[in-house]
Amino acid sequence: MKKYLKNIIGILGCILIVSCSDYLDVQPEDKYLEEDVFSSETGIQTALNGIYSNMTSNNTYGSNLTMSTVDVLGQRYNLVSDRDAFHYYAIYDYENTGVKTTFDKIWTGLYTNILNINNFIQGIETYKENISDEKRRLLKGEAIALRAMHHLDLLRLYGPIYSVNAEDKSIPYYTEAKAELNPLLSATEVITKILADLTTAEELLENDPVREFGKVAIFQDDDDDSGYNGTDFYRFRNLRLNYYAVKALQARANLYAGNKEAALTVSKAVIEEASKWFEWTPPQKIISAGGNPDRTFSSEVLFAMQNIDLYNNHKNLFASALNDNSILAPEDSRLNNEIFENNQNDYRYNPIWALPAVGEKQYKTCFKFADVSDNRKEFRFRQPLIRISEMYYIAAETETDPAIALTYLNTVRFNRGLVNLEVGVNIPNEILKEYQKEFYGEGQLFFYYKRNNFTSIPNGSSPTGNITMGKDQYVVPLPLSESDFRQ
Repeated sequence: MKKYLKNIIGILGCILIVSCSDYLDVQPEDKYLEEDVFSSETGIQTALNGIYSNMTSNNTYGSNLTMSTVDVLGQRYNLVSDRDAFHYYAIYDYENTGVKTTFDKIWTGLYTNILNINNFIQGIETYKENISDEKRRLLKGEAIALRAMHHLDLLRLYGPIYSVNAEDKSIPYYTEAKAELNPLLSATEVITKILADLTTAEELLENDPVREFGKVAIFQDDDDDSGYNGTDFYRFRNLRLNYYAVKALQARANLYAGNKEAALTVSKAVIEEASKWFEWTPPQKIISAGGNPDRTFSSEVLFAMQNIDLYNNHKNLFASALNDNSILAPEDSRLNNEIFENNQNDYRYNPIWALPAVGEKQYKTCFKFADVSDNRKEFRFRQPLIRISEMYYIAAETETDPAIALTYLNTVRFNRGLVNLEVGVNIPNEILKEYQKEFYGEGQLFFYYKRNNFTSIPNGSSPTGNITMGKDQYVVPLPLSESDFRQ
């Protein structure tokens, strides 16, 4: 582990975009590498871009934490046969060699990103004379928020069931780029550090252009009326961990920790301020868009990655051409009758789920991340990580007035083509249904189950029945690369 840490620190500022080998050919000394990276605003931007780009790795947010592994843990798919590629994940066999390897890659990938983030934060402070204070605060705020987000997902995956074992040891928290092994902290200690980082990030991002100009989702050369005169690097704020995404993470983290009042306050703040910029995707862009449906509802996404492998991942996980043992597809009656309640008016059902036009599949497959015919569409390659609908769900879950809670829930339902629910419905049950519909391929359902400590959840590999859940299913063991070194 220590050797692994030293190797990461050794690369210093070589964080993608410009390869380490390019720098090493010129100046082999680590100090000179660092000075090269942070010697100009362009170099600093490149370093931060590298961090974002690293997040698209399939080991972390590109696939395992979103489209595949963590969604499988949430019993999304029919994986009954031991010949299915993800079968042993679906039965929570954390001792299986392949499963162990995957969760080691997730752990290593996230902590590698964290060390690069910490190095960036250190570098932008050390060489702050090379960038204006306004821009330094913006980029540093993004980086600190990314650090909090990574630790939160590590905690949600490898940490204890927070609602019952919050004082149990969980994960280490790293805030410095040093080759030192930090101690395992209790889950409450980790949450405290996450929220502290998010508070700092919020303060640094107070003047984020997203608050005055919105996403500015247009290049400078094409801009004639946005009112924002920044360079292209400071546009497209929906592809950055911007101010509203930071607030959304505060709501997510507070709710995970059971701080319902704080989660309600923050989620309402995001709804009230961000809604004018992150508008609901109209039906004409979803169900009547021909070959170019916006199946991820991109205008609502507070933070997305630009992932050039998105459509390859779709082909490798969901494409109808895959054989039955390779595809991730739900049990058909579960999908149709239980999750979507036989309601084809739901925009999340059609056009995202469909019987393939070619091939022999007799069950619906997922098209959420399939490519579109127009390669100029602004939402191409964008993989959602935080969306504004989650804020409505959090507000509905934490609001003590049932009528107001129902208003938040019905707002999402209306914008998904559904009729309003009436007063008296079981709101927690309806929120559960929404998580099941809304977050396919985004990894949030498993964490919802774990946060609420559901003792049983629908068995994805069967048309009926549940699977028993507890510590052995919800808590992923620390990988051997970590636990062995600590013995």
